Amino acid sequence: MSDYRKIDTTPEVWAAIRASHPELKVFSTYSAPEGDYFGNSDICKMMTEYGFDGCDQPIIGAETTWDRNPDPKSYKRINEKNTYWLCVGIDDE
Repeated sequence: MSDYRKIDTTPEVWAAIRASHPELKVFSTYSAPEGDYFGNSDICKMMTEYGFDGCDQPIIGAETTWDRNPDPKSYKRINEKNTYWLCVGIDDE
C-alpha cells in the first residue's frame, strides 16, 4: 500500500513540472510491453513515477497503455492511451 494518492493531471502540467525540474529522478517504474500479466495480459503497459533524491514518495507519474498487437513482428501500438498524475502524501494522523 502506498502512502500517497494519485490526482489526475494534464499532459501540459506534467510536462511543465518535468521541464522545470531536471533534477527529478525515476522513483519507480513498471514495464510490461508484452502484456500486463499482473493485470490484463491483453493490455501492454509502461509506468514511471518521478521524485526528488531523499524523498519518501514520488511527486508525479505517467502511464502509457496499448492493446497487445496480435502480429508479433509489428511494433505498432494499437489504442495507445496516456495518463498523468500528481502524487499527494496521505496524512496518517
